Amino acid sequence: MHLEKISHRITRDAVNQTTREVRQDLLDPALNQWFTDQGLDLGRTLFASLGPLDQRTYTGTLVDPQGRALEFLVDLDEPDNSSLEDVSDELGPKHPEHPEADPRDRITMALLMQQQGDLES
Repeated sequence: MHLEKISHRITRDAVNQTTREVRQDLLDPALNQWFTDQGLDLGRTLFASLGPLDQRTYTGTLVDPQGRALEFLVDLDEPDNSSLEDVSDELGPKHPEHPEADPRDRITMALLMQQQGDLES
């Protein structure tokens, strides 16, 4: 899949920015600790999306080093009630190999980047 359009670069930059915020510990340090506690290698994980849902509660989607798409809901005040779910089998057109895949989608882009070993951030 050719990723030369400006819109593709914008999406790639957005994934890199979100990933950089995590890797540089610019969010709540307890969030990085939660990811690490789940066994994620933050240096090789890409974050397609991540945002606050409430105070000290975050939600989003990441792509781990094995290329799995994982959705998370992290409540830093109640980490035992947080979740990390593999949604790889449910991606449909978000999967890069789907005929209707669109690299302007952040999850699709993160998966493509992981497949290509583009872990810049």
